[in-house]
Parts: sequence; structure tokens; C-alpha cells
Amino acid sequence: MPSSEVTHTSAANPLWNPWCNDRGTFELYRRRCREEAEEMTCAGQAAEILAERVGPGETLLDAGCGGGYYLHALRRRGVPVEYHGLDFTPEMIALAREEMCPRAGLARERFTVGTIEGLDQDYDNILCFNVLTNCPHYGLALEAMLAHARRRVVLRESLGDDLVIRYTPDPYLDEGKRHIRVYHNIYPLAEIVSLMEERGFQVTQVPDRRSGDGVEMVVDLPHYWRILVAERSI
Repeated sequence: MPSSEVTHTSAANPLWNPWCNDRGTFELYRRRCREEAEEMTCAGQAAEILAERVGPGETLLDAGCGGGYYLHALRRRGVPVEYHGLDFTPEMIALAREEMCPRAGLARERFTVGTIEGLDQDYDNILCFNVLTNCPHYGLALEAMLAHARRRVVLRESLGDDLVIRYTPDPYLDEGKRHIRVYHNIYPLAEIVSLMEERGFQVTQVPDRRSGDGVEMVVDLPHYWRILVAERSI
């Protein structure tokens, strides 16, 4: 992993952060940045959802951007957004700056280290795919996104009938790091939709193409991927 000069008071601590202790996944992210790996189904679907809705020059925050490779999917489909990426893992932001910025012609400042719940800037669109499921709880982060989205929030998380908090060691991390515990939560779909509506959004559920709105096993645990498109009522 690159030795990063990226630091921030909201950055994840490598002692407990799984994303900087998984070399295999990190190198997969690098290949995606370089377009050497197949496009993720969910990245393509996110871009298609946005392509139907955004206008030229609108801003988009990729919340929990990792290496920033969703930008490739957006550009392949001609989605005319001004892209910004946010992640709390400094190593991921360093990867995005190293690999994506020169390829996409972006300033390094387009990628920043920070937490979603610490958002202090508005964006027309906020995209958050496969992120909150791995957080202690969705509440603060989702509240922040709803507060700072001028037009819409597009969300993909593991959603079901009830709240299930799972905090388990990850056997797929690097050798010597497999004691680090990771959240793989399931959140109540109806509760999240209700919160979005209370904050002034109209919510549409879009069938998840990868899972078919069924069950997908991720690190040996069932996940129920659902996509919600929350459009601010005007």
C-alpha cells in the first residue's frame, strides 16, 4: 500500500480499520482504478440510475469512495457530474489520488479524507454504495447525507425487516490482522425509508441487479442488498 501523506483528524486508525489491512482487496481496487478489472455490477447500475436523473454540471459526492473507480462507470455512460470522493481511510484516498487523478484529469483535492457524518458541504447528488452496512450504525451518516444533498441520495446497503448488528472478525484480512472485527449489519428498510421521507425526500426502490433483491454471501455472511433513490421534494 502507498505510504500516504494524507492525514486528517477524522481518519480511520489502522489498528482497527480493516480496509488498510487487506492487501488483496486493496490491489483489486488498484486494478479497478486502472481499468484492469471487470466493472462492478453495482457501479454500472449506480451510473445508469444517475444518468437518468442528473443534469450537466451537477456535483456528486461518492461517500465512501474507496479508490474512486465508480468515476469510470459514470464517464463510460456520459453522466455529466462534477465528481468528488470522500473516504475515512487515508490509504484509499492516497490510492485515488495516485491512480484516478492522473487518469481522470482531476485535481488531488477532489478526494478528501473524512467521515460521512462529518459532512459540512452541500452536493447536488450523494452516492453511497456498500458503505453504511460496514459502519457501527447508519443513523448519523444517513442524516448527514440527507442534510447535505440538494437533489438526491442514491443508497445501496444490506436492508431487511429488522435491525441486525454483526461485529465479527474477518478471516479474509492479511495474516496477523484477522483479529480485527468488521461490521456487517442489516438495517430495517422501512425505518430508513421513513427517515428519508421525514427529511423531505420521495423514495423509490430500484431492484438490485447483482443480487436480484435476493441474498448474497459476503465474507460468509448473508447480505440483502437493496437500492433506494431518495429525491428531494421541491
